[in-house]
Amino acid sequence: MDLLKELQENGYVLIKEAGLHDPNDTLETAVATFAQPISYLGLPLVMDLKPKPGFQPASYAGTGVFDLHTDLSWFEKPPKYIAMFCVQPESAGGGRPLLADGWKALADLSPEDVDYLKTQPVTFPAPDHIDYPPLTDPIVTDRGEGPFIRFRYDLLDEPPAPVQNFFAAINDNIIYVDVAPGTMFIFDNDRMLHGRTELKGGMNSDRHFKRLYGDA
Repeated sequence: MDLLKELQENGYVLIKEAGLHDPNDTLETAVATFAQPISYLGLPLVMDLKPKPGFQPASYAGTGVFDLHTDLSWFEKPPKYIAMFCVQPESAGGGRPLLADGWKALADLSPEDVDYLKTQPVTFPAPDHIDYPPLTDPIVTDRGEGPFIRFRYDLLDEPPAPVQNFFAAINDNIIYVDVAPGTMFIFDNDRMLHGRTELKGGMNSDRHFKRLYGDA
């Protein structure tokens, strides 16, 4: 499978049986075929995504609903690609991963709303558990390969109607990702938004995913 071609055409790729022998190596090897594996903010290259105390509910280590978003919206150059590996889905049935194609959501909006998203700067703060200055930029930036999207609705302060409309359009384009132990999915963080449903087990949830960023 040509991973880069799939990403360019569809925004994401799903690999159902990547194997459980060495998830970290599986992620690194897959991403290295088309991008440079990279870590951010001094964190490990491969992150273990499990519930941890002290994190807000909508975070990689939280237990609540995590609305569809792009990662590191508050960072000047967010990661181009995100690879996720399912070690263990939550046995209680929560924490289901979600994707949505931001380009399709933009196509559902009025020209006026799209113009607002491209021209009006929005301030994106970092989440509470990260000490990092906010970044102000438009939600959508035009590029030759397609729009670059920067979006994290739950961190915005009183978003105006065009931003609310975009959030609604995103949620009208939800893809429920079907995962099992050994499933890997990779997506374009400039185009696709991702999230999850609530963890039904709370802090005792057995959900375990791994995450790796890739730089173009």
